[in-house]
Amino acid sequence: MSALKIRLAGAGEKTQYIVHEFNDNTIRFVLRYPGIVDADVLCAAAGVVVESVDVLHASFATDSIGAYWHVNEKYGESSYFQYVETEADPYVTACSLALLPIEPEGRVQLRCCLVQSSTDSAVLLSVSHLCVDGGDGKYLLGKLIEAYNLILEKGAAEALSVKNGSRAAEQIYENVSSKEFLSLFKNPISAVKSAFPYPTEEPGRVRMVRAEIAQKVMGAARSRAKAADATVNDLLLTACYRAYATLPGIDASGPMSVMSMMDLRRHCKNGESEGLCNMSGSLPTVLNDGVRGSFSDTLAAIAAQTRTAKENPLAGLEGMPLVHGASKTLPMGLLLLAAKKVYGSISIGLTNLGNLSCDQLKLGGMAPIGGMFGGPLKRKPAMQVSAISFDGAATLCVVGSFTKEDGELLQIMLDHMVTEIKQFGEGIDEG
Repeated sequence: MSALKIRLAGAGEKTQYIVHEFNDNTIRFVLRYPGIVDADVLCAAAGVVVESVDVLHASFATDSIGAYWHVNEKYGESSYFQYVETEADPYVTACSLALLPIEPEGRVQLRCCLVQSSTDSAVLLSVSHLCVDGGDGKYLLGKLIEAYNLILEKGAAEALSVKNGSRAAEQIYENVSSKEFLSLFKNPISAVKSAFPYPTEEPGRVRMVRAEIAQKVMGAARSRAKAADATVNDLLLTACYRAYATLPGIDASGPMSVMSMMDLRRHCKNGESEGLCNMSGSLPTVLNDGVRGSFSDTLAAIAAQTRTAKENPLAGLEGMPLVHGASKTLPMGLLLLAAKKVYGSISIGLTNLGNLSCDQLKLGGMAPIGGMFGGPLKRKPAMQVSAISFDGAATLCVVGSFTKEDGELLQIMLDHMVTEIKQFGEGIDEG
């Protein structure tokens, strides 16, 4: 293979890869459509997106020292597109297929699957976390939609433009002074660790649990949160804390922490990365005295913490030079050894990709009627709630490797989050 077809891996993908034993390095989206999507056009659109950036049609490789991308000139259609017919609900089938990972050594790092019944469709998009974070995963979902509509309208997607500049995670420091940079050499992870109380020790099987919050319910809660100077993310974090506090074996009055994420593209020039990147920083929150009082009390405490964090001009950057520095200087073998200790110190998490407009996700004029987002599949003891909204209706999801009993408790937690938000929106705000 010629040197021109080999790219050195950057800090973003190396940081993601070293935890591949603990999560599956895959980000997934499923959209539900009330009609028939053109399979040939969607396949062509997926092919255009895969071809648009070399890392999307490359294989990831490592040795004891470093990590590399082998860019593939040839790859089959089946490597990036599948079509499934079913008599069942296409959305349910697509959510099951979403559990399949994108393998780092695969020939492509993006896969689209169309599942159809005689009346409905579901579109699954899976992307390697080595290439993108949730923010750029959402970006590629938009590009898939755009490519489909271009092909449908013009017969080709030559006008499609996908950002294809620098993928360096270090772009986040572009506007940071030397003094500010030095101040970032500190660990942002809280000393308080909150682990999910899985009822079994067995690793279990790959599974997904989901819960939905109706647009009307979410809208009422969002309005009350806004009046309290809190965001939807604060709302979800609060519900997560309060649901977690009710689980068996959890001391509701003891210290607890939930790790949330922040998009660091705000620190880049023009607020955007030049290429597809991993640019998520940590947004830790802590309740040192546990969950006390009403939903409004907890919300006020969380919102105060996140506001303070976001008002910091260096928000989310703490600890990133340590991560990037280690990725660049330490051999891959040593990074893999250190990954388990670091990963095991992280609390349960919540990542929220915000609200998407269904109008902007139309395929040939047909808008989706809902969907889901799932972050990387977590293995015990880790757990992360993934959230996304479509026209204001939210979907909560946990993707992981766990037993049936574990899944039942995870479902109870998600359902409790829904109840907490519903009651808050209705003004039933008791401690």
